[in-house]
Amino acid sequence: MKTAFAYWDNRIAPVFDIARQIHVVETESGQIVAETDEVMANDLPVKKVFRMVDLGVSTLVCGAISRPLHAMVIASGINVISFVAGDLRKVINAWLDGNLESVKFAMPGCCRRYTQSPEMPYIKKEKDMINGRKGGGKSQGGGQGQGQGGQGQGKSGRGQGRLGGALAGGAGGTCLCPKCGNSEPHERGVPCLQKKCPKCGTVMTRE
Repeated sequence: MKTAFAYWDNRIAPVFDIARQIHVVETESGQIVAETDEVMANDLPVKKVFRMVDLGVSTLVCGAISRPLHAMVIASGINVISFVAGDLRKVINAWLDGNLESVKFAMPGCCRRYTQSPEMPYIKKEKDMINGRKGGGKSQGGGQGQGQGGQGQGKSGRGQGRLGGALAGGAGGTCLCPKCGNSEPHERGVPCLQKKCPKCGTVMTRE
């Protein structure tokens, strides 16, 4: 298993979006078997994600991280442990000992950190709702929308409501550029990650 620690000056980098270096720790049976320092591109946030995927990283430990970039990392199959602060080596040792949740490794002003992965319960819940296992709000036209509260959109029979969030936004919503902040209407059937921002050319993500 490989875990990446975003760092700067031998401490966890305060903001992952602008971090240039990651320390990759490979472990087997709870023991470190290899460690490397890797440099990441600083022009497009999505390139950081591609770099970690190429390195085979399964977990990212970082400081603050923007919502669009966080969504891209999670969507790529990498767990995220964010809002971590402290000396790099001490954070690594705490992670190995299972003590990374200690308050002393929390960023100043953060009451607690959170861990998210592609298989976290809230994502499973959205998958169940997409598959029709749980009903949501009432759809327009007499159907029952498969959404998370609110009004679903359906012409007749059983409609499908809009699921909020970057991973399951439904047919509506917008695509957001993580670099310049430009937003574009989401095209049905075209994932936002396959679109480039018309203003700066950055790969977009779901808002």
